[in-house]
Amino acid sequence: MLTNWQALHVNGLPHSRFNLTHTRCLDMAVEHLRFMSKIITHACGHEQIHYLAGFASQQERKARWLETTKCTTCFLATKQAEQAEAAVRDGAAIAHLDLPSLTGSDRQVAWATTLRASRFCSFGTRPVIDENGYQVCVLVTDAKWWIDHRALTDHELLEEAERCAVEMSILASSNHDPSLPQTA
Repeated sequence: MLTNWQALHVNGLPHSRFNLTHTRCLDMAVEHLRFMSKIITHACGHEQIHYLAGFASQQERKARWLETTKCTTCFLATKQAEQAEAAVRDGAAIAHLDLPSLTGSDRQVAWATTLRASRFCSFGTRPVIDENGYQVCVLVTDAKWWIDHRALTDHELLEEAERCAVEMSILASSNHDPSLPQTA
């Protein structure tokens, strides 16, 4: 690893006024980060370095607030545990539906299975979804589709599922293989 001074002399080039100014700016920026950073002991007991910007009063207020929260690692672990618990709960709630397997990569299938289970559980609690809407959604087995449409409302999701089902039925009825080149 080269120091700033050694980096200025790479390939025998002498230092210049720009390089010295640039080096001083870098040193000042590093010192500023050091000055504005503070080690916070979080409520979980872990310490973490935080960059606190603003006036001194704002920095103190943010530091006090951070002390009442979990560190990033513990926060993410808690969030993942909650998501896993919700996935298990949703999976158990729709286990009787005998849904077809999803297709896609392993990661896509894992995520889409969770999304689909959560959506089917929410369908069961809303009177807007009829049996036909549920059946149309069952036909969609592409994991990417479930991931791409995860933010849609129930009504929009049903419309997209119907559109997808119509496209699938057209392809199936014409025995058209989209991987083959088209002939004119």
